Amino acid sequence: MLIDQLLIEQRLKVADLAEQGRQQQKLLQAENWLLGQRAKSFIGSAPGLMLSFSAGCLFQLRHNSAVKLLRSAVGFRWVAQWF
Repeated sequence: MLIDQLLIEQRLKVADLAEQGRQQQKLLQAENWLLGQRAKSFIGSAPGLMLSFSAGCLFQLRHNSAVKLLRSAVGFRWVAQWF
């Protein structure tokens, strides 16, 4: 009798935790969708287009020796700053 009562309580707790997990999963999915919508909105805006264009230009110049030198100098400063 006591064992049955404890098992029932445990089952109720498990069911409650499972429901909380489902709700958190739905919330995470909604937040991910909202983040995706915001990202799409930003990319379509003027600053987003400018950032995308700049990144594309830098990507085209990634083998340029001046860009490599700048990247290594900035990287070295970043490493020296943290260590």
